Amino acid sequence: MASEFQMNTLTEIAVLRASVDRILTHLARCSPDPHAFLATELEQGLERLARANYWSVSHKNQKEIREAARTRYSELIGNIQVD
Repeated sequence: MASEFQMNTLTEIAVLRASVDRILTHLARCSPDPHAFLATELEQGLERLARANYWSVSHKNQKEIREAARTRYSELIGNIQVD
């Protein structure tokens, strides 16, 4: 059973993810070329994630965290429907 803290954390993550998805979808649809907009967001987001340093994560786990973050970010951008 999840603790109250875990449930609150998961709730916050779900809300943030839904918000980001809606914002990016709106921005893409307002763009002259939605697919180019999303391609640029994907490229720049992946570059930023590759440079991220997660201070609370041990050095040996940094690569694993970055890869997981890159995968999830790619999924988030890839799931945006602009058509």
